[in-house]
Amino acid sequence: MKKTWLILLVLVSGAVHAQVTTPTASPAATVSTVVGLTEVKVEYARPKAKGRKIFGAGPEYLVPYGKLWRTAANSGSRVTFTDDVKVGGVDVPKGTYQLVANPGANEWTVILSKDMTLGGGTDNYDPAKDVAKVVVKPEKLTERVEMFTIEIADVSENSNHANLQLIWENTSVKVPITVDFDAKVMKSIEANTKSNPSSLYKAAN
Repeated sequence: MKKTWLILLVLVSGAVHAQVTTPTASPAATVSTVVGLTEVKVEYARPKAKGRKIFGAGPEYLVPYGKLWRTAANSGSRVTFTDDVKVGGVDVPKGTYQLVANPGANEWTVILSKDMTLGGGTDNYDPAKDVAKVVVKPEKLTERVEMFTIEIADVSENSNHANLQLIWENTSVKVPITVDFDAKVMKSIEANTKSNPSSLYKAAN
């Protein structure tokens, strides 16, 4: 009998300490696209509007104009480039960066920071740790977008250009990304034609 009660006690104790899993309000998301030969990846959490006013002037807006925003929910957004790129014409070394934005009615400042400790807060933001700071114009959308979305859009035909696009409510912001794969291709041609001369025709093309 004592053994039975002990087993029941263990089972009840385990049930009490078991974690209850429920859907998160801002689900995690990852978007990844190869532009040229460079992988561009964004990891972020996607908040929903839920009837709230998102971008605008005044404290009644979730993301007020002129105030730094972590550019997502929870721990913000992280952008990774597997090669050196240009973001808004600014040289950005390969690596992972925190994405921060300062929204405005007529222009947004989008920032890549090397300070990966920022996480979900911007109180300790240090401009000295910026890798790129790009000013872009927002666009108005004709249809409302309920959930914050980041896309790697508008990949060019020659694969050397794309846009990092931020979309929420009725606002779209595009940040240009340019890659350079010529040096990689030439190095690959040199290595392959030495080991396999028959690949010269493909290299010429």
